[in-house]
Amino acid sequence: MNKMSRIPGMDNKFAKALGISVVIALGMVSATFGVISLFAKGGNPVPLPMLLIVFAIVFVTGSVFFEERGADRIGAMVGGGIAAATVSLVMVLICGGVIYLLAHGTETGVDKIASMLAICMVIGMVAFNYSTHQMRARR
Repeated sequence: MNKMSRIPGMDNKFAKALGISVVIALGMVSATFGVISLFAKGGNPVPLPMLLIVFAIVFVTGSVFFEERGADRIGAMVGGGIAAATVSLVMVLICGGVIYLLAHGTETGVDKIASMLAICMVIGMVAFNYSTHQMRARR
């Protein structure tokens, strides 16, 4: 890889770890507020056509992925369906959480959101390190 195609700061292990933990934490906090939003006002914040397109793309790619990994056709389809449903749910939760935070973030309080973000950063980094360690151990 040449120098021009690298992302600045991604050679630094500390910056990479901090970036990964912040992204995971933002996703976790957004998903948490997405669940609150679903129970508070209900409804899907993502337009249905967009949700169906994402579901279809993940279903097809997930089915091919599982089939390439050795699953039979039915197993690959079930795996693709589970992956598509999971990605669709996460998409709805994160979008709903962002919308909820934009509308009600001041009511929640910056101190509570910052505390949640800090806790989720720690949890996200632990989960990321555990999962990468498990993946390396399988090789």
